[in-house]
Amino acid sequence: MRPRPIASAVLPLALAVVLPLSACSAFGSESQSSEPSSAGSRAPSFAAGEALSSNRGEADSDSATSRTVDPSWDASAQEADGTFLSMHENDDSLEYRAVDSTGEVLWTAQRPRACSAYLVTTTDDGPIAVLMDQDLSTGNSLTPTASGYDLKTGQKQWGPVETPGAMLGNGLIFAGAPKDYIGPSGPRTALDPATGDVVAAEGEDAGEGGDASPRVVALFGEHLVRSQGSDIVGEDLDGQKLWNRAAEEFSMSTSEAREVPWEPIGTTHALLGDAGSDMRTLIDMRSGATVDSEIAGAWFDSSSDTLVTVGSELHGFDADGTKRWSTPLPAHAEVSAVGAGLITFDSESGSEPENESDSDQEEQSVTARSARDGSPIKKDTPLLKATKQLGAPHHISKSGAALIGDPQTPLLITSQE
Repeated sequence: MRPRPIASAVLPLALAVVLPLSACSAFGSESQSSEPSSAGSRAPSFAAGEALSSNRGEADSDSATSRTVDPSWDASAQEADGTFLSMHENDDSLEYRAVDSTGEVLWTAQRPRACSAYLVTTTDDGPIAVLMDQDLSTGNSLTPTASGYDLKTGQKQWGPVETPGAMLGNGLIFAGAPKDYIGPSGPRTALDPATGDVVAAEGEDAGEGGDASPRVVALFGEHLVRSQGSDIVGEDLDGQKLWNRAAEEFSMSTSEAREVPWEPIGTTHALLGDAGSDMRTLIDMRSGATVDSEIAGAWFDSSSDTLVTVGSELHGFDADGTKRWSTPLPAHAEVSAVGAGLITFDSESGSEPENESDSDQEEQSVTARSARDGSPIKKDTPLLKATKQLGAPHHISKSGAALIGDPQTPLLITSQE
């Protein structure tokens, strides 16, 4: 059975989360920003009555909900090394909240409501949280800026750095308004996530009149992707070429490659293609080699060092692209998340046989396989016990902490025993 298209491949999800007005416009400029400050508090536990139906056992309910907290996030959360980041919307500002796998709020920071783009990305020294802001420039106009902070401590690592405009989403890429305000976006600039330095910038006339200068496509960690002529080129941040492939090998033009989403999968791979499509391609950012194609989603499980893809079947690959295992998808199910050695599934609504009892359907609503070898998980882990009551997770960290519920207002199942 071919799976339903998967909306997104959630990982240390390093895609920019962008709400309306993400370019830090003048709207909302009266709000004051604040640098991250230590919180040292715990997110409140989620009320059992709001998550569980009354016909479930009280003991099990207490067990599940005692491990579930509500950080009051109002956007999808990103995670790296067991620390999660998202925002809470106040009346006149945004409050970013970093929460660890045990439910402790590590730090908070205020930003104007107009500055709603943020990114969790990786560096050799650990994960970085990039927050947008706005500064007064010459002529009293507001200029968007970006700053990088240690994800765990909130300590500033670099910035503020002026950007040409909004954070686009394919990593730490920014672009201003298009020329004459018509078209997808203006010239792009890529920043080094470790330092905030510009590693690639397009000219005002890039791509026009036969201009063959390189165009910025994506930047994840230490890997920059550009397009030039009819090719897609991979480089490191020092400008050394790592690989070169014709765009037609990805069944698209270089212009299309710039506009479709690129999602980081772990620190060394990327998933190319529109979310919701089952024609996506997983490539190795170090070599440009295709690991798997015609797939709906891909994940990296750091606990077992396994790349997991889903197409007509489930596949597991070593980090070098060697296929380790393959297995059919469970009937009437789609992958919900991969992490902590697990592949979890969410059954399609209404797809269970009619003669099964409600309790049987509940037990089958979340199943799991091993990310290491694809074998079924027959013993309940604390996480699987909780998700059987609270619903399938949509992101699992290496520590076993997981995001559940509405992805735009997620709850956190902690990794506490």
